[in-house]
Amino acid sequence: MNTALTDAVYEFNIMKENPIQRIKIQKNVEKSTKVHYFTKDQLNTFLNAVKTPVKKTKYQRSIQYYVLFTLMARTGIRIGEALALTWDDFDEINKKLTVNKTLVYPTNSSPYISSPKSRKSDRIIKLDNPTIKMLKQQKTNRAQVVLQYKNYKQPKENIIFYQHDGRWLRTNVVREYIKEVCKRTNLPVLSPHVLRHTHAVHLLEAGVEIKLRVRKTRTRKYKGNSGYLFAYYEKKSKMTRYPVTKNMSRIRNRAKNGQASSPML
Repeated sequence: MNTALTDAVYEFNIMKENPIQRIKIQKNVEKSTKVHYFTKDQLNTFLNAVKTPVKKTKYQRSIQYYVLFTLMARTGIRIGEALALTWDDFDEINKKLTVNKTLVYPTNSSPYISSPKSRKSDRIIKLDNPTIKMLKQQKTNRAQVVLQYKNYKQPKENIIFYQHDGRWLRTNVVREYIKEVCKRTNLPVLSPHVLRHTHAVHLLEAGVEIKLRVRKTRTRKYKGNSGYLFAYYEKKSKMTRYPVTKNMSRIRNRAKNGQASSPML
């Protein structure tokens, strides 16, 4: 219902505001150290479901969403950062992606571009060849769609991900898309931020040194991403699969004290 009313406001202009947005439900939230992420098999299942045609479903096959979710899982960027990306941020020659802004979609207001979560969130991410190839295909596919269908428009902002009318993708629709695919594939129903957690955990499992991994995700406090990562690391350590190092203890203590988890890139 919330999505339908939001569409009525911003898509069809038949309502001035979404009354549901004013409703606040108090929840009893208990602190948890449970790690929310997709395993490698779960991630493959999720991404394959996004690009596989399925009849009579709310969200059909989408190459654009496949590229979006794959990029987030491979780089660890946030949903707002991904939706704000322009082709000027993509450096194919040097195999880099510049992250220096985020898309903000406030309630009952128009979206706008803002600075990232913090000044240290500005960063340049190295891209591997499969990701570069995927982004190039995205650019070609979107250009072909605009030429083929009259109702599709080229965005003025040169953004990478956009709606058929050239506007930014809406974050609430992206969240609903992920939930729908998760339900359809019997996966845990999680938010887009799970792809950021997934990226970090998969790096750890691949043997990337913990200090470098925390630097890459730019976490600064013990709660949030670093909390999930420390919980995951310690869980695996108890299973004697990933030995705890002195460096890990030092990073944990710095995070608890509100300091940077590690020197920034």
